[in-house]
Amino acid sequence: MIYPKVTPMKCLLTVILTSLTLAVFILSSNELSPSLLIVSRIFNPEIRVNYTPGDFVKYMYLEPANESYCNFNYKLLNDFTFDGEYIDYGPELGKNSPYRVIYNVISAKATTDIPKVTYATHVSADFMYYLPELVRYWDGFISVTAFVPDTDVALVLEQINQYCHCLPGMSRVSLHFAYSITTVPLLRNIYFNKPVTCEVADSSKIETYRHTNDSVIYPINVCRNAARTASLTENVMVSDIQLMPSEGLARKFLDMIDQYKLYDCSRNVYVLPIFEVEANEEIPRRKSQLVELLRENKAVYFHKLICTHCQKFPGIETWLRTTPSDIVEPLVSARREVPYHRWEPIYIGTKAEPFYNEMLSWEGLQDKMLQMLEMCLMEYKFVILDGAFLVHWPGIKKKQNQQNEEQWRDPFKKQNSNEYAKILMNLLSRYDAKSECKPY
Repeated sequence: MIYPKVTPMKCLLTVILTSLTLAVFILSSNELSPSLLIVSRIFNPEIRVNYTPGDFVKYMYLEPANESYCNFNYKLLNDFTFDGEYIDYGPELGKNSPYRVIYNVISAKATTDIPKVTYATHVSADFMYYLPELVRYWDGFISVTAFVPDTDVALVLEQINQYCHCLPGMSRVSLHFAYSITTVPLLRNIYFNKPVTCEVADSSKIETYRHTNDSVIYPINVCRNAARTASLTENVMVSDIQLMPSEGLARKFLDMIDQYKLYDCSRNVYVLPIFEVEANEEIPRRKSQLVELLRENKAVYFHKLICTHCQKFPGIETWLRTTPSDIVEPLVSARREVPYHRWEPIYIGTKAEPFYNEMLSWEGLQDKMLQMLEMCLMEYKFVILDGAFLVHWPGIKKKQNQQNEEQWRDPFKKQNSNEYAKILMNLLSRYDAKSECKPY
């Protein structure tokens, strides 16, 4: 189904006050690179900007606040006291799960002015520095599950403590912990003082427990399911923390739901096209900016160069042809059927969608495929949104960068393959077979 394009009436009032406009733009824009090169780049767009996640914080918030913007629970931050009453199981496997979840280590402050759409995501200690960027770009609630094996819990909390004193938007964040029963988080009698600076450290360089212990795998789907389960809103998007949303996406999505009266469309989910841009480019916030980068070959759809089918969404040609607009609208409705049976969309749905399979690891790949297959068998409709998108943190992945990656994954891929076969057998026993829904 192709939805009719809606072009709302626009009222344009332009006042040209060059110097004042430029000054306000420099001081207030959330779209510029958070670096001292901001002003220089406005006058010379050829200057290369390449920064690490979280760099903007030290420029926007010069000093840590005396009080935290976050609601900590479990006697944090001077201790981490919890017992069986607060420990839950993985949402999909329940008591059969080898993983445990502690919900609402930080609980978001629910206020009426926040758009009721949650960005649900997952993180490990070495990817924490993407959280400030997500707080910056996403205008709704954020529910994030951190994987905290053993001593990694302290690394996560140290960074969270800083963000909670430096970013007012952290009041929209709920934080949860996931861990294996073999690597329980260790944190006793450690007090986190008020941070001395808002300069966010490059967390990719820290030495984590997980990376020094090869047997510890990343339970990506436990974290996804927990973040979604703990969402404060019924509308939720399960995504990866490196994917930055287009401008005002949460509020614009709700405006679309109201405009098209899509309140009770069961088994409809709303897909965000995903792109990646060159490392020296700013993250585009509007479709017009993204389309310009695509025309200049400075952007491609996500994973185009390493997995052509993974994110090539139905209707991509139509999406690229439509006039760029800041309004979010439904464009094309499709099912995840042949030839799109390998497609792995990210979508805004509800907490009622099938869980992700918790025995599949990040290391073993194909961790979302069976959830996608189940949604195909359940005849879900995937509505591609126009005027809305996600951008992977700048840098285009290329095949030559992946050559050495596969070998270390081999044992994990074998383990995932074995689990995949078991889960698939159970899944196919619960639904009528559909030739259009292929498992591989």
